Amino acid sequence: MKRRAQIIIYFLIVFSSFTYGQGFLWTRELVNNNNDFRSGRVEVNQDSRIDTLLNRHINANKQYNGFDGFRIQIYRGSDRDARESANEAKAKFLNEFTGMEAYLIFDPPNYFKVRVGDYRTKHDAYPDFITIRKKFSNAYIVTDKINFPDLEE
Repeated sequence: MKRRAQIIIYFLIVFSSFTYGQGFLWTRELVNNNNDFRSGRVEVNQDSRIDTLLNRHINANKQYNGFDGFRIQIYRGSDRDARESANEAKAKFLNEFTGMEAYLIFDPPNYFKVRVGDYRTKHDAYPDFITIRKKFSNAYIVTDKINFPDLEE
């Protein structure tokens, strides 16, 4: 029994010496910007060619107008006055639903469409679809190229 107690004490002493070498850092020391080796400052040294590749990638994405997503189509017409009817539908929508985007699209040979919103998934579009369908009974959700979301939001 005495031997077992000595072994346990020995391991506790050895273990405590290992953990003491690790050091302990309080969160407030990281936040207060201490200028010692534990201040959390990171210095990155990178090749200048990485910036060039990043700029090429940004410029390539600017040429690509949007990405696959969903919109709600509220009007589609191909008769003689389809353009005027589409503009009327768009104006009616913008008067009733402020804050949402509406897009007038011409689809050859002679279709005019009005689509609204920019949704990544059909699930995101569904709540707005329910409210829009009350005013525009022919509305339905379609796949479309949507605009990139604003990053400041």
